[in-house]
Amino acid sequence: MQYRPVGDTGVMVSALGIGTMRFKSRENAAEIIERELELGLTYCDIGSAYSYKAFDDNAETWVGAAIAGKDRSKMALSAKAQPRKGEPQVDRGLGINSRDQMAQCIENSLKRVGVEHFDFYQLWDMSAQDHFEAGCEGDDSPLTAMREAREQGLVKHMGFTSHGSADDILSWLQQVPDFRFVTVYYNFNDRYPERVLDYCLDNGIGVAIMGPLRGGLLTGESDVFAEMLPELAGMPVQEIALRFLLGSPAVSTVISGMNEIAHVEENARVASLEDPMPAEQRERFIGAFRRFSQGQDLCTACRYCAGKCPEGLYVPHLLGLLQLNDVFGIHTADDQIRGLAGNERANPAKCVACGACIEACPQDLDIPGRMERLTVVIAELNQA
Repeated sequence: MQYRPVGDTGVMVSALGIGTMRFKSRENAAEIIERELELGLTYCDIGSAYSYKAFDDNAETWVGAAIAGKDRSKMALSAKAQPRKGEPQVDRGLGINSRDQMAQCIENSLKRVGVEHFDFYQLWDMSAQDHFEAGCEGDDSPLTAMREAREQGLVKHMGFTSHGSADDILSWLQQVPDFRFVTVYYNFNDRYPERVLDYCLDNGIGVAIMGPLRGGLLTGESDVFAEMLPELAGMPVQEIALRFLLGSPAVSTVISGMNEIAHVEENARVASLEDPMPAEQRERFIGAFRRFSQGQDLCTACRYCAGKCPEGLYVPHLLGLLQLNDVFGIHTADDQIRGLAGNERANPAKCVACGACIEACPQDLDIPGRMERLTVVIAELNQA
């Protein structure tokens, strides 16, 4: 297993991290974590709402049972709570908007995991400006409680997870220098956070990656990659996806929500490579994206166009599905694409080519043309 620094925190973590969202049961969690620790995985991302059934029956308590008696010095544990305005669910760590609520969340999580401190504590899914306001503004904010917990030694380092825009993430990192760690959604099909990664590398901020396989869609086989990079011929898409992420010098760890031993062992093998995707190969890989798409830029899922469509289409999602099938030759999403034909809210045939999405797109992509192409792909798949 390779180990990497988390920015300037002084903490080293395994290149492959333990995600706890997809555990099937307490027994599955124990089995998976046991094998992960044997293979040298040290970073563990915990969510208080994951698999929540009761205060003492959820993914946090499952993790706590699995690591009981293990060498704590070999683990970097990261917990989190979600900042939101409105009605809180403190036991689940959701909707938190005050100092006292956050203090209780931290106390609850420490108790459930059975440890005296967390190496990292994050504001969970801080993905919009009102989330930032709920989490960070005012003396009675969750951020205040996080700072107090850090002073007490209950939390070593602070950060946040986000599906937000690169502009927002960069703004929040600049406004709150306490954040020394950030978890972002990033893979070779969703590359919008790359400016964030560059900033973090330059400023000593650690980066964890979530969504490395796009929810399991970046898997299987594809002949497309071998056309431009023959050395990747025959390599499973999931391995290419992990190599791509691990090839970034900004990435501290890649979190994978594994619940099968075979997946743990395969991903750990890739994360044990000294140079999973050399800089030169990574540049060629990125450069090949244009070739894959007949000279056009790919949608990076920046979401500037979100909410602009008068027909209510969520354009970034649709473009992502199109790219998987039509550009990368990956067919794991084909069933989703077929289903778009009968989906009143997501059928690309509803596009009226008004141009509102193009005006918002920083790359000036021909989005109506791609909606037209996706409509053709849907018909072809449903006729096959």
